[in-house]
Amino acid sequence: SLVGFISGALLSVACAQSHQYYFVNTSLNWTEAQSVCRRDYTDLATIESTADVDDFLRTTSNNTGKAWIGLYDDTINSWKWSLNDSSFYGPGEYSFRNWGPGQPDNNFGQQHCVGVYGYSYLSVGQWDDIGCTETMQFVCYNGTVGGSPSYVLSNISLNWTEAQKFCRTNYVDMASVRNQTENEIIRTLIGASNVWIGLYREKLWSDGSTSLFRNWADGEPNELSGDQCVAGSFSDSGRWSDENCSLSLPFVCYKPSNASHFRCFSSHK
Repeated sequence: SLVGFISGALLSVACAQSHQYYFVNTSLNWTEAQSVCRRDYTDLATIESTADVDDFLRTTSNNTGKAWIGLYDDTINSWKWSLNDSSFYGPGEYSFRNWGPGQPDNNFGQQHCVGVYGYSYLSVGQWDDIGCTETMQFVCYNGTVGGSPSYVLSNISLNWTEAQKFCRTNYVDMASVRNQTENEIIRTLIGASNVWIGLYREKLWSDGSTSLFRNWADGEPNELSGDQCVAGSFSDSGRWSDENCSLSLPFVCYKPSNASHFRCFSSHK
C-alpha cells in the first residue's frame, strides 16, 4: 500500500491488485488444473504479495482445505548460474551439467543449490543438489588469465548465499562450469574437498512470473523428492505447502484485473 501525506493527514491507500482470482471447486491434479486455468482464464494463480494472499482467501468462504496455485518445482529446467552475464556462455555452455547418478533428486524438497564432490559416494567432480543452508568450502571465479578461467578455492566454509556474497565481494562471482574442461580444472583444484559452485534454482511460476514472494507454512516446503507442486491453505491464512502433483485438489486461477475497474480506497489513520 502507498502511504502519503495529503493536507497533513496520513492516508493509507489500498489499490486493487493486478490479478483477479477465481476459485474452481473441481478436484484435479496440478497439471490438469493448469490446463483448465489456461483454457478458461489466464493461468494458475500467481501470488506476489500479502495483498494477493488476502484476495486468494476471499475467493471462497466455505472451503477450509487446500487449493493448487501456480508455483511448482522443476528439478531439471529451473537451474541458473550466479554469474548471469549471457556473453560469458557459448552455445550449450549455460546448460552444461555434470550430475552424479540419480541427481538432482531434491531430497526433502529443500535442495536448491549445487555442490561438486571431491570426496563422497559420487565420483570425484560429479555434482549433487544440496540444501543451501549446508556449509562447505566453495570456488570463486576471478576472471580470465591468458584466455583460461581463474578459479579460487576458499579456505573457509559458508552456506551457499554467504559464499555467493563472499565471491562477489572479493572476486567476480561464484564459479560457473561451462564445459568438461572447466569441470576438470575445478576437480583438480578442490582435491578431496566438497565445494559449492554457482548453480542454484528457484521454484517456477506457471505463467513465467519471476516473483520471489513466498508464503510458506511452518516447516514447508518439505516433500521428499520429485517435481513438487504448491497449494495454498484456506484454513492456514493462505499459507503454502508443497504437495505431490498427482494429488486431486480444487484450484485457483487468475485473469488480469480490468484496468477500468481499478479503484483505490483511502482511509484516515
